[in-house]
Amino acid sequence: MIRQKIKILMIAMLVLPIFALSSVPAIAAFNPLDEACKTEEAARSPACQQAKAQGTTNPVAGPNGVINKAANIVASIAVIGAVIMILIGGLSYITSAGNSESAKKAKAEIVAALIGIVVVALAWAIVRLITDRVLG
Repeated sequence: MIRQKIKILMIAMLVLPIFALSSVPAIAAFNPLDEACKTEEAARSPACQQAKAQGTTNPVAGPNGVINKAANIVASIAVIGAVIMILIGGLSYITSAGNSESAKKAKAEIVAALIGIVVVALAWAIVRLITDRVLG
């Protein structure tokens, strides 16, 4: 029963990011400013000029802005912590010496750390998508 749940969890951890990130090209391809600023007169408007320059000049939400740098740092720290938790859980599992309660607790730690890595990866991807495509 536990093996089946672990298999389902592993498959979900592999499939969910694929489905979540498969919509990124469709979202990135749609830019309402392209339609609004198509005509020559509209392209010269201050709103279109400012919107087109925002991604390159915005130090907070641009592609190399503070938000993305902070997201990179937080994601790196979280993944390092999760890897350490996986190592600790693996060591606990190895040293459980047949104690089913200790083995169960160690497996739960490993699964929780793996779920944490997936959540951090998805959160990082969402932050990058928003700052690069929506704000940038």
